[in-house]
Amino acid sequence: MKFLIYLIGPTAMIFTGLQIFSSIPLTFLVFYGWLIAVPLINKEGRFYEKGNSVGRSLLIGLVSGFIFFLFIVGGLNWLHGYFIDIDYLADLLDQWGFSGNGVILLVLVLLVINPILEEFYWREFMHVKLKSKFTAFHTVWITSFFYALYHFLSVIPMFERPLNIVAVLPVFIAGVFWGYIREKTGTIIGTIVSHALGDLGIMFVYWFIVR
Repeated sequence: MKFLIYLIGPTAMIFTGLQIFSSIPLTFLVFYGWLIAVPLINKEGRFYEKGNSVGRSLLIGLVSGFIFFLFIVGGLNWLHGYFIDIDYLADLLDQWGFSGNGVILLVLVLLVINPILEEFYWREFMHVKLKSKFTAFHTVWITSFFYALYHFLSVIPMFERPLNIVAVLPVFIAGVFWGYIREKTGTIIGTIVSHALGDLGIMFVYWFIVR
């Protein structure tokens, strides 16, 4: 039961902030609060351990992150005219509070804090916990599913079906990839770097296409 709460908790926080209160600042507060509080209370998780392949992980993170960046920026720059209503998306983000003078702070949170906390929670804290009960294969797929689940909540209002379903598939695939890298290298250093570069791609799209 405790495992299920840990898995569904982040999704509940996103649902509360976005679907109930329609506020990105509040969503950040409750969501990141959960990602910090749960591992802290459990006193579990490490960024790396001596002897792990930190250099290899970092290299993989840089290369894969650059690929993710190009895929996100290039793909959305090409497709936004066909599938995305930019005016509607901009208005929605404005309604959620992702606008005004505070947007720079929110962007910095997404670029710096988000990849660290998400990777630590899913690819370290939950990865270690689930591996005590499941195989590495099942652990990676379970964490990736619940990681993608709350991203689905954020894209539901942004895009019409079936695009909102399709949009979350790359998130799941990225989760599987990062889980695999964490399992093979024993560290989340590379997954944080890769995740951060992917988030940078999303911010480029927001800043130069949506905004």
